Amino acid sequence: MNKGWRIAVLLVLVMSFIGGCMGKKEVLEPIKPSKIKLVYQDEDAFYRDYGKYFNMKYPQIEVEVIPQVQVLKNLGKMIHADEYEAEVKKLLEKTDADVYMLDSGMFKQFATDGKLYDIEEAIRQDGYNIEEFMPGLIDSIKNLGNGKLYGLAPQVSIGALYYNTKLFKENQIDPPTNKMTWEEVLQLAARFSNVKNGNRPVHGLYFSNGHAGNLMFDIADTSGLKLFDPKGKKVLINSDGWKKAMKMAVDAVRNNAVYFRPEDQMYSSKSDFFDDGVAAMTISGPPATYAVRFNDGEPVDWEVVTVPIEPGVESTNVSFYPLFAVSANSTNKRAAWEFVKFTSGSEMAHARSRTMTGNLPSRTGYLKEFKGKSMEPFYMLKTQHNSVWMNDYVPIPFFGKFYKTLEEELQAVIDHKKSVDEAAAALEIKGQELLSKLQEEAKQKTKGNT
Repeated sequence: MNKGWRIAVLLVLVMSFIGGCMGKKEVLEPIKPSKIKLVYQDEDAFYRDYGKYFNMKYPQIEVEVIPQVQVLKNLGKMIHADEYEAEVKKLLEKTDADVYMLDSGMFKQFATDGKLYDIEEAIRQDGYNIEEFMPGLIDSIKNLGNGKLYGLAPQVSIGALYYNTKLFKENQIDPPTNKMTWEEVLQLAARFSNVKNGNRPVHGLYFSNGHAGNLMFDIADTSGLKLFDPKGKKVLINSDGWKKAMKMAVDAVRNNAVYFRPEDQMYSSKSDFFDDGVAAMTISGPPATYAVRFNDGEPVDWEVVTVPIEPGVESTNVSFYPLFAVSANSTNKRAAWEFVKFTSGSEMAHARSRTMTGNLPSRTGYLKEFKGKSMEPFYMLKTQHNSVWMNDYVPIPFFGKFYKTLEEELQAVIDHKKSVDEAAAALEIKGQELLSKLQEEAKQKTKGNT
């Protein structure tokens, strides 16, 4: 009796499962001839970047491109970042686009506003492979969508540490290795403080722009520091973590371990010290972004390792643009999803690995080397999208204005006119005043527009 009861229950469960599977409706219907709308830079750029590949695989799906360049025409010659963003948002909303091409800020806003379609069920339905993406990338995109996956990024911008193999060999200095800390990299750079290449001094770690503040922010990013509280109400630079980052940056400048290209040479193609063979190391993106790395003179024999890391964390910041997403209101979600998954699929990753336009394919395993140099370090660390500056509540003008104040305070420390503690305290006070002022102005402007 007991055995018969168990068999009966098992049969009921099996039949329920089979019935559920047979009656379950697919998340998205099969592909059929259709048309989707997409806002892109212009039609030529779309065809060059994605269109020609997509048309070959999906001749049954027509793509109507709505040029984003018309936003620039509407705004005229003087363009402000906040105005441009507002105009792009209007364009995306009024066109009823099926596929959105977004930066991370607008992606997050659209996700919060319920304008994006959650693609996780479609991924499961199609068996779409997301395991090939760079470590941490899918989680970073989910963080922008409050834990839900609303889009994919076909390419990423990420840095690595380049080094001049000849300079290290000639001076009998061990070259950098993967997963070094900032302390180790700066100590290594300091060993070149008295080295010359001919009559020119060699710089241990070279930055093509900026000043000590850039280095401080790079160190702070690696350490996971934040410049603001979560609500963007307070500036948080007067802390032990920030003071440590500030001291490391200042000491590196004083010790001649780092060198920043002078501002008056910023746009000169003849002033890149790494290409000229007088910089031992530099941090840069993929090789194609370094326009003059292969100059007319003797080419620099370079290798690449990961950017410096925080011990035990082994992650690096990454930026991604564009993020492609399906509109929650699209009537052609299947066709729109086919486009989104195609742009981040294996075929496009393979095509992108051959062109090297300055960004990397977000899928691993497709770009293993470039001109005989290993690209593995670019993919070695877990990615995160979480810089010290990121905060949706902070007005955009804050960054440019605060940066000038930061430069002045750090220079005072470098010149021994202030201590690190004094500079950090001054920066927090001045930063707080600036933040409060700009937020009040933004509040009054919003009131005036209503």
